[in-house]
Amino acid sequence: MIVVNTAALADSAPAAALYSGIAESYPDFDTSVPNMTRMYDYLLGGKDNYEADREAAREVVAAMPNILPTAQANRAFLRRAVQYLVEEAGIRQFLDIGTGLPTAQNTHEVAQQIAPESRIVYVDNDRFKSGCARVRWPSQDA
Repeated sequence: MIVVNTAALADSAPAAALYSGIAESYPDFDTSVPNMTRMYDYLLGGKDNYEADREAAREVVAAMPNILPTAQANRAFLRRAVQYLVEEAGIRQFLDIGTGLPTAQNTHEVAQQIAPESRIVYVDNDRFKSGCARVRWPSQDA
């Protein structure tokens, strides 16, 4: 059973303070246009989203109520997969392709909780996401 905490979604706030200066570096960045990555962040209860993202995500949830448990199940799978690879297979190096925005329980957090020596490389074709990762994880060589 997956529990959906819609109250956490309602309390999400934009990441303007955390990412001040990043958006200005990207001329095509427009907080008034919904972005799928930021919508996903909102669905996971993150705070790296803006009103346009939240509004669009609420519309998607209204049309497809299963999207919330699906997003949560996707994140739970990531946690289980990384945990298995570290504990059972002894993997200590990860390449996370299509990283998205930094959110709760990312690959490095799960892996390094079990094996602190684990190394993770995050790759994404969106420069804004990479910039956000550098701000969020300055000691992770983002």
